[in-house]
Amino acid sequence: MVTKADLIAPVDVREPPGHATGKVGELWRPVEGTNKIVCTACARYCKIGEGQVGLCGVRGVHDGKLWLYVYGRVITGHVDPIEKKPVMHYRPGSKIFSIATTGCNWLCHPAGTPILMADGETVPVEGLKPGTVLWSVNGNGSPLPAIVASAGERKAEVLRISASGQREALLATPEHPVLTARGWIAAANLRLDDSVLTVDAWSESPHVSIISPADFRHAAQTHPDELSGFLRTASDVSRDQPQFAWRKIRSIRSEGSPESVYSFECIPAHTYICNGFVVHNCRYCQNFDISQRRKVEGIAVEPQDVVRMTLEQGCQGLAYTYNQPTIFMEFARDIGMAARKAGLMNIFVSNGYDTPEAVAEMPKFLDCITVDFKGSGETKFVQRYIGIPNADPIFDTIQRIRDTKATHIEITDLIIPQVGDDLDAARKLSKFVYDELGPETPIHFLRFHPDYKMNEFPWTPQETLEKHCAVAKEEGLKYVYIGNLGGHPLEHTYCPGCGAIAIRRYQFDITGWYLDKHNKCKKCGTQIPIVGKLEKTFKEDRFYSVLHHR
Repeated sequence: MVTKADLIAPVDVREPPGHATGKVGELWRPVEGTNKIVCTACARYCKIGEGQVGLCGVRGVHDGKLWLYVYGRVITGHVDPIEKKPVMHYRPGSKIFSIATTGCNWLCHPAGTPILMADGETVPVEGLKPGTVLWSVNGNGSPLPAIVASAGERKAEVLRISASGQREALLATPEHPVLTARGWIAAANLRLDDSVLTVDAWSESPHVSIISPADFRHAAQTHPDELSGFLRTASDVSRDQPQFAWRKIRSIRSEGSPESVYSFECIPAHTYICNGFVVHNCRYCQNFDISQRRKVEGIAVEPQDVVRMTLEQGCQGLAYTYNQPTIFMEFARDIGMAARKAGLMNIFVSNGYDTPEAVAEMPKFLDCITVDFKGSGETKFVQRYIGIPNADPIFDTIQRIRDTKATHIEITDLIIPQVGDDLDAARKLSKFVYDELGPETPIHFLRFHPDYKMNEFPWTPQETLEKHCAVAKEEGLKYVYIGNLGGHPLEHTYCPGCGAIAIRRYQFDITGWYLDKHNKCKKCGTQIPIVGKLEKTFKEDRFYSVLHHR
């Protein structure tokens, strides 16, 4: 077994490594007429110059080649039920060894960019320290204090955005969301007719104390009520609050060559005031402890080591999850091919924001994928809360995976109340699944819980999830599930022939199996599209941690 002695000193990729580390990647190509390469691991298609790092933070260029820094580094290993992925129609009852690397995109500003503190002063972004208190804006547009959690640095292109009547311009990376009258829009997608929310006035207010990083971590991770109490106290101290105004965008231009940029995390609302503009970072990930780490760190492993650990845990396969697996595709593929030779299956839990090049690698090793939509992929939602222009690359990825005929597909849709629960969008997604994948494709509507950067929204109401399921059934889908709502009748698999329960479930556990040896309903004989038999491990403990690097 791997022990703590196997941990590797982390490499901070906010400031790109001065040398290559990991392994040369394969998903990239040169950009004609430039000294840059374009990474083809995901649909962001980052153009990366020498010594620079892509938005994911784990793919960078050295000596004219793209390197995957996290090749050979696993940040976490956890045994899960296959149903937790969620996968209901593939090898039910299996134990799955779930792994991930670090890596995700984190949005930044250049040195000197002023960030508005809770005491009315500004601090340059590179000077922010964990525990300092700044002004944030909640989901209702009201100001409230927030606490800086962590900070980092990398190199990237910077845009200069000017607004009428605004003395200073906003300097931010192209993907950075800015609050406009039409919602959160990435800086690169702003229009000259956009109105942006800015700070119009400020009066003096008393100094606000700083909570120590240790106290912050304790409060944020173990005692959120203590953190809430601190924020209320800070709000009482800061009697004077920023006043806001809408202003028209006047100009948008690139600053030229990539430069050092700085980023930070703040809670609870994860918005802040920068150069007088209201902005925020990416808001979404509920696995932020892994994905949002901006260091290459973890356990030193070769692909065969991961396979060995999987077998030692008595698992039938691996899941590549917690962060987007295609950003470490070459590593995942090599593990997956070794796993197949050992008789193990491979599962991706993916956002689907992939490329044809990444999909082409999947048949070599991938047995099953669950594609995880947010808000049904509705365009305004993904623009505002995920920072992508639209979900078209996700739909394209699904069609390409379907055409390989090599991978079992299930669809997941996380339903966020108030902003990502549009029934028309759910109907459009369900129709796509019916038309392109077939009526027997499972779809899972998951209950949202407040986490990371979306604490302003409540848990998804049960009624909302039930309405989404009704829409999917109206569109002809036969296997529609509700997730993250233990004990709900739509956790079960129902026979479309007679309506009887074919597989009874409680959360991730199988509590009843009413299929014959051919996976046909015992009551009426209808074939249920389940790949494989009920695994004997369904009765075992299938939920425990194996390794986790902190």
